[in-house]
Amino acid sequence: MDTQIIKLDKYYSCLMGDCPMHCCNGWTIPVDGDTWSRIEKDKTDTGEKLRKHITGKSDDDRQIKKVFGRCPFLTEKKLCGVQCKERTDLMPLVCRQFPHQVLDLGDRREVTIYLSCYSAAKAFCEHPDDVYFSKGGEKFESYYIIENRDEPFLDFLLSERKKLLDIIADTSHGLPVIFSSVYAYAAATNARYLSNQTRSAVSEVEFSFDPDGWGEFAVTDGTDYAFFPITLMDKCILNLVNYGYLFLRNKRLYRLIKKYEKLFGGLYEGAAEQWLNEKINALYKADPSFEKRHRNYFYYTMVQLYPLAYESYFWQRQTLLSIFYTELLMIFDVTEFESSGKVPDLKTQILDLCCIERGTRHNPSMTNNIYNVIRKDFI
Repeated sequence: MDTQIIKLDKYYSCLMGDCPMHCCNGWTIPVDGDTWSRIEKDKTDTGEKLRKHITGKSDDDRQIKKVFGRCPFLTEKKLCGVQCKERTDLMPLVCRQFPHQVLDLGDRREVTIYLSCYSAAKAFCEHPDDVYFSKGGEKFESYYIIENRDEPFLDFLLSERKKLLDIIADTSHGLPVIFSSVYAYAAATNARYLSNQTRSAVSEVEFSFDPDGWGEFAVTDGTDYAFFPITLMDKCILNLVNYGYLFLRNKRLYRLIKKYEKLFGGLYEGAAEQWLNEKINALYKADPSFEKRHRNYFYYTMVQLYPLAYESYFWQRQTLLSIFYTELLMIFDVTEFESSGKVPDLKTQILDLCCIERGTRHNPSMTNNIYNVIRKDFI
């Protein structure tokens, strides 16, 4: 197995009880089959207590039942009670390995970190350039295995990802034209591949920064940061992200959305998009590091999302989601900038990134709902 780990991981360390956004609160905690087998057979008090707090009858729906919205094994010191008793063998795999995403693609394993973890978000905000792979990560167990053996397609998919990542990293072009050109190329190659099922046909598609070369996939002219219309972003923020007692589940994101509503609520569509462009440029002028933050975030979401097309053969979807999440981060960074009248400091950047990831990208159902809106209102 060729195992690669994201360099960001070297800066990650669990903050345990000192974490300001604890991972034992709010989230669903699935119990994998192997761990459940050990729990079933365990005769200790820990095993018995675990059995009492696990619901579901199959590996697909088995999970730990929360108490007051948090894991029942979370101690007063904000530590895992199972881990404190040195019974990590009874901890679900997701708990043992979070925030690591372990993705198996044929004979390749990629280990990345979820930015929905505060410490992982901190690593990204402090080291935004370290979003590439290197050898390592052999200690991690398989968690997400894509059962596809189309190795020629995998080679093609990974080579396409590398091509697009190199383009995103090239700072000679701004983000607006990169969003539009990367999408146009990904959509064109995806359509060509699915209609012909041959790589030779895909190779006929040429990447271009010129809008005249984007053909039917020229959805913007590449001059505005708002790749998706503000109306679509607003619909997703207010109708999807802000749902079901968000003020209890993710207080910071709830407050951020309220700031967003105050700023954007009185603007018309055209005025809102023009205003967003002006404010992003103002933020970049006040602190050029934010352009790098947004560019590298787009890069990192493509690193994590693009390989998932190995299962669906639909990398257009992953590209659209990467652009959506990046535009969302840009909107909320501008929201903080305008609401406070100053450039968000590092702590604010970390907390906001973490809470945005928790409320959107870390939630599979949310991801599907967002893509359904994109598919219906945009494609």
